[in-house]
Amino acid sequence: MNRREAVLAGLASLAATVAAPPAAISQTSESQPENPELEPLRALLKSLDVAFCNQDLDGVMATLSENAAIMGSGPGEVWSGPDEIKAAFQHFFEGFDSGQQSCDYEFSLGQIGADSGWLMTSGNVSGTKDGKEFTFPVNILLVGAKDGDKWRIGAMHFSTLTGDEERDE
Repeated sequence: MNRREAVLAGLASLAATVAAPPAAISQTSESQPENPELEPLRALLKSLDVAFCNQDLDGVMATLSENAAIMGSGPGEVWSGPDEIKAAFQHFFEGFDSGQQSCDYEFSLGQIGADSGWLMTSGNVSGTKDGKEFTFPVNILLVGAKDGDKWRIGAMHFSTLTGDEERDE
């Protein structure tokens, strides 16, 4: 897999992380206790991940604000607005088998207010593409804002390690 494919798989894994059964998602840190106030943002990330793993474009878009922007790991990997984001996710879906991805989050940090908040997490993504297994680390930062009574993602950054020889096949 080349660098671009690894980045695309990384975003694909982001959404797929929530597609894993809830028991498989761990959001604890040895250095910081779990913050229950971050639950709305964790639930938002989970909704994105479930939709992404199932390659449900409408479900992905439902988690995003109208003016959302997403940034990947490499230069030029910025997508904003519904049209660019839809095109990006359709491409990301090509990087994994539908329903065959999961993420184990190792911790989450963040802050939340009445109308907005941020969540930072890190973990490992596992899945398959054409029946071949893969695993790689991912870092995610999302900024959420309340839209009425629902939380939506206004901005998100994901990064993956892309220099791993095993993925450059």
